[in-house]
Amino acid sequence: MSVLLEVDDLKISARRDDDSLLPIVKGVSFNVARGEVVALIGESGSGKTTIALSALGYTKPGLEFAGGEVRLENEDVITMESNQLRALRGQRVAYLAQSAAATFNPALTIGEQVTESCVLHGILDQEQANERAETLYRALELPDPDRLGKRYPHQVSGGQLQRLMAAMALCGKPDLLVLDEPTTALDVTTQIEVLKAFKSVIKQEGSAAIYVTHDLSVVAQIADHIVVLYAGEVQEHGSAEQVVNQPTHDYTRRLMRAVRPPPAAGQGDEMLGEHKRDVPALKVKDITAGYGRKRNGVPEITVLRDVNVSMNAAIPWA
Repeated sequence: MSVLLEVDDLKISARRDDDSLLPIVKGVSFNVARGEVVALIGESGSGKTTIALSALGYTKPGLEFAGGEVRLENEDVITMESNQLRALRGQRVAYLAQSAAATFNPALTIGEQVTESCVLHGILDQEQANERAETLYRALELPDPDRLGKRYPHQVSGGQLQRLMAAMALCGKPDLLVLDEPTTALDVTTQIEVLKAFKSVIKQEGSAAIYVTHDLSVVAQIADHIVVLYAGEVQEHGSAEQVVNQPTHDYTRRLMRAVRPPPAAGQGDEMLGEHKRDVPALKVKDITAGYGRKRNGVPEITVLRDVNVSMNAAIPWA
């Protein structure tokens, strides 16, 4: 596949009070091809988000580009003028933040917000944008795609809202997505479902993505290639299978060892010992819940149906 983004010897520094420069990103290089996802992983402070944001020609306040190039289809974005960057952001490169709840305006319908950017950029008219949005709802496996745009953000689940944030970013058919830990607030099972939907649409669209994460338990579900970072430097770079299963760098091996498998079946009960109780600490029985007006005592849109949960003392639930 053709290379879409080339990060070549990228250097980013922070300017101290005495006007000297403190290196933050130290000569990082990698490529992103169309149809693939490249994950940037590492502990907090490793430079993941700082590097990813360079694809938008952006640095956080106090930081500045100190060298190298970030080329989107052979155009260096870090040397672009302000008017060029405005055309780039949201149109050719789209950003997905960590919190979908903070991204959406609760007073506007989902459809208005998903289509707004591509209409403002003049990429599509409103009717075309609405059709495009419905196509993305289906591709992202969202329920009731024909009417989903008429709902408000509070009327969908957290996982659905994360997918809708992806629909918002993809509506204008960008070349590159920057995914800045967009599923952090979700449980692991939902994260995997959402990330698989993201990856499927990225491949269908022929776009590409940079995926920023510290969560190694889900990174292999979406990434084609992984760049391992520490203190602003690349420690290892390879296919997802190679980095996850056969890491070559000591730092990568330490990261992988930090991911602990869940306890074997029955192990949790053995750990309880004398703390185990016959009486549940919490018991939920026959719960039905939803939203909208009630009809015959049942919400118009039911979310939970006859749910039963029993939790014993000292059992960790996640």
